[in-house]
Amino acid sequence: MANPSLGLIGLSYKAAPVDIRESLTLLPQQKLDFFDAARASFDGLAVLSTCNRVEFYGHVNGSEPATDALQSLLRRSFDFSTAESYLYSKQTTDAVRHLMRVACGLDSMVLGESQILRQVHDCLQSSETASLASPELTTVFKAAIKTGKRARSETALGKFPISVASIAIDRILLEAGPLDDLHVAVIGTGEMGSLAGKVLRKKAIGKLTFVNRYPDRAKELAVDSCAQAVPIEELREAVSNADVVISATGAPHIILGPEHITPRKNRPLLLVDLAVPRDIDPFLNELPNVTLLDIDHLKNGIARSKAARQAEVPQVEKIIEKELGILDQRLQMLKIEPVITALRKKAETIRQTEFSQTLEELGPLDTQVVEKLEYFSNALVKKLLHDPTLQLRHGNSELDPHTIRQLFGLQESTPDQ
Repeated sequence: MANPSLGLIGLSYKAAPVDIRESLTLLPQQKLDFFDAARASFDGLAVLSTCNRVEFYGHVNGSEPATDALQSLLRRSFDFSTAESYLYSKQTTDAVRHLMRVACGLDSMVLGESQILRQVHDCLQSSETASLASPELTTVFKAAIKTGKRARSETALGKFPISVASIAIDRILLEAGPLDDLHVAVIGTGEMGSLAGKVLRKKAIGKLTFVNRYPDRAKELAVDSCAQAVPIEELREAVSNADVVISATGAPHIILGPEHITPRKNRPLLLVDLAVPRDIDPFLNELPNVTLLDIDHLKNGIARSKAARQAEVPQVEKIIEKELGILDQRLQMLKIEPVITALRKKAETIRQTEFSQTLEELGPLDTQVVEKLEYFSNALVKKLLHDPTLQLRHGNSELDPHTIRQLFGLQESTPDQ
């Protein structure tokens, strides 16, 4: 992976606070527009956006480094003057290694958390839907997903599952005490909200309510959790009745504001916002008897859970390096396959031309003789191409595809070929 055709630019929880991460979060329509704006410059583009990171992966064909093309695209798409100092960029092997670390959960706020693997998979699917998943980008992402699966199946990193949701509930226990007399409301029934519900279901909880804009989904989770379901239109009442509110929706805007809070008197309210962009107005933290925690407030609890998993990191790193070597071979083969196809096509064209001319010169022949000559010419071409094909696919030749095409007199490939 010596060429600069693959790169990434991103920011994460490690340096960028949640308000900065929000500034580069793309809403569904914005993502479509972003992909459309990228088509002229990129063969492949992927956007990995989670509560802890926003990363843009690009693949280009040409001499311009992918990171330069990404930076140009981002400048056209965002006003990220405040975010620019938090950005990091990586190219080629460093970019791929980073993606593999992300897929393994080594770069997550919760070391080894498994949710990120699904998010990497969904990221690739979004690129495929937008027709911006080039063969190279697809190969890289599939290698990262494979690496993430290996890390969890071959080491103890995934032996005891842990997530941001479970850390959040540990923090709730610390802030609010035992849950057996408390009423907890969960806003949002997506992956994070569902996970929070599953963790809460295992606790001795007083009362659990799911609030969602899709009543059927909320009812489904409520039945599984022995809870109740409330439509989003009754959000104010649900918050008023709750002692703890966990919000984890995919909404592009604030959904819980001052208008949803009734005076609490001596009854405290704990709000936990796990969403990026944030669901809960930060101003609510200023209200009497209201405490608001966002995703960045969970770092201390996450740090305590990290120690037990840290011992597995060196083994995961070995898996990553091994998969990087395998990926490098696959990417080299990806470059050479069009050359092999062109070589076989040229050889077949020559065979057919010479075979036809020979039949004309020989005159009428018995059908069996023609078939044997056809078989002979096919076998001869296949055997002549066998060793060169093996060497091109599996050999250690330092010849680049352009040089090989020149050697065999093949036309350069075009995007349509």
